[in-house]
Amino acid sequence: MSLSEAFPRHVFDALGVEPRPFTDKIDGDIMVVEKAPPGGPRTIMTLGASRLPTDSGECVELAVEVLEGQEGAAFVAFDIVCQDIAANRRVPPVGAPWRNGTPFLNGTEMSALVVTPSRWGASFDEVREPDGTLAGHVRTLRLLTDAEAEYILDHGWEGLVSAAGGLDALLDARRASVVSAQTAAGARTIGGEIPVFLSKLHAEHPPRWVTFTGADLRSVVGLESPEYMNDSSNHEVISRSEFLRRFPFVADFVNAAAPGQTGFFVDQSGAFVIEED
Repeated sequence: MSLSEAFPRHVFDALGVEPRPFTDKIDGDIMVVEKAPPGGPRTIMTLGASRLPTDSGECVELAVEVLEGQEGAAFVAFDIVCQDIAANRRVPPVGAPWRNGTPFLNGTEMSALVVTPSRWGASFDEVREPDGTLAGHVRTLRLLTDAEAEYILDHGWEGLVSAAGGLDALLDARRASVVSAQTAAGARTIGGEIPVFLSKLHAEHPPRWVTFTGADLRSVVGLESPEYMNDSSNHEVISRSEFLRRFPFVADFVNAAAPGQTGFFVDQSGAFVIEED
């Protein structure tokens, strides 16, 4: 079985039930199927997102758990993420919320997405070749309110699940937020996984200015022109943990920064100067 065949076989076999295909497709090319496993929620999956090229070479299919009658919410989430993969050749990092600011589902509070492990574990999340080689992943998307996305920044996905009283409390796309904006905001310092937006010049140069906005980190090397920064293809998004793995010398700033602060690094010694907005 070739690499490309691993994904359709996995989608077909996942959760032990045959898929029911939808007529509609994402971008006219990516199929969407439904799974209704015993003892589990209705699960909508893509079949073909793994063909989208990424700069990292990572291949993924996507999944969303929904209540009956809310399948359209999965299509909206798939469309957002597939467009981002196609335009920016990147896959969303696990545990780092993507926040839109305004709801993307009419009549709901859903304005954010986050990728998390599934409730089924590695047998669902990992796509493997017959010889056991890892071919890619199924990434489960969760639809969130802005307050819920904010809460994840401090407490992580598992913290939000605990605050909600269980995973099933986060299925209904028409729910009221399970946490208040006041509870979510708290005293903001960096903790848990948050997205890091950085220019692709980081492949050749270390961070020079790192800014904590309160919701994410922004990093530049100081060689980016305005024209370069205005081209979205020159940027990538990674998780906080991946950023620290690649550039460990920024850890002291990243672990202590307050919203609006920028750390200026002269070299890679770890020494920095705080600049306030």
